[in-house]
Parts: sequence; C-alpha cells; structure tokens
Amino acid sequence: MGYISLAGLRSVEIAKPANDPPLGGMPATLVESVGGTLGDIAHDAKALERAQALATGEHSTTFSPLLMRYSSCFRWQWRAVWAMIIDGKLHVFANSTASSPLRTLMVSDCECEVGEREECKTDYYCFRLQHSYGQATFCALNSKSLLLWLQALQSGGVKYEDPVIDLGDVKSLFDMNATLLSGEEIEMERYRGCVCLVVNGASK
Repeated sequence: MGYISLAGLRSVEIAKPANDPPLGGMPATLVESVGGTLGDIAHDAKALERAQALATGEHSTTFSPLLMRYSSCFRWQWRAVWAMIIDGKLHVFANSTASSPLRTLMVSDCECEVGEREECKTDYYCFRLQHSYGQATFCALNSKSLLLWLQALQSGGVKYEDPVIDLGDVKSLFDMNATLLSGEEIEMERYRGCVCLVVNGASK
C-alpha cells in the first residue's frame, strides 16, 4: 500500500498492483501474439534482454500494470490499470483480464514528459503522456519497467518534449545568482571573464 497526494486535496490509499498479474481476455491474446509474458525483468538478465528486444523491435512492445492519474469531473484521481503498447498503439485496460480497453491511443499523437513529478510518490517511476484527448500521468512499478516503457514509446513514435522553463530576462549565466552551501547568495557576475564549469551536484 502507498499514499499518494492529490494536489493538496487529500491523500488516498492506493494498492500497488502485482508486477506480474494473471492474464485473461484481450491482454492475454495480445501478450501471446508477442511470445508470452516478460518474466522477472527486475532480477533475470535474460528476461530483461528479451523485454528490451521487444520494446525496441518491430512491434515496439511492452506491457505491465501501471498506476494512472487522470482527471475526473471534480478532481484528479488515481487508479491501477494494465497497459500495453504494440505496433504504435497504447491500450489501457481496467485490469489484466479485461475484454476490451478503456482507451486506445496512437503513440505518434502523444507527447511525453519523463521524470519525477510532484504528483508521484517515492518509489514510483513516472511519465506523462499528452494527447488531444487530454493528459495522464502513469507510474511504473520499478525502474526497469519504466525503461521498457520509454524505449517502447520512443520506438513507437512518441514525441518527447522538454518542459518549458521561463527564464524571465536572464540571457546568460552572469545574470543569475547562486546559493552557496553556507546559504550565502552570490551574483554570478563576479565571475564574468573567468573560465566557469557549471555542475549539477547533490548537496544533501
């Protein structure tokens, strides 16, 4: 179980789905069409190698349980889903034994943002898809599953977009200030004319 915050409204308890749930209905048919289940990709190197070959191969395929954050009439909600990308189409099912998908999207019509999102909880691995129908944030259950989703989405033709960063009137490094580990703020202008190396490093 995990708790996920809904944009400051309240926290709801979400049961983390099983990594490898039993398949039935349309998910079972689709998975059989690509040679069967992936196996233990988190611990088995051969299973991961096969899964990566599927994700980057002819059919750009991967599948797994995901958590999906979507907008309802009055608020954002989370739900567990089972999803598969195959031949450029993303099928999202209510569960791993559903007879038909909740939604099918052409991946080439989607834009994707990847990374930690403020609406995600620690230990979830998130990406967001934007489509003309709307947008949804998906959380994979482990880092290897996220990697497979990103590989399959890229192979399937998704458009990756960098989030727009508003820099205001900043036109160079020397228009900015920096905060030292001591908490002191300095103007970068003092280093104009010097050779500068800018490194993104963790301080904690």
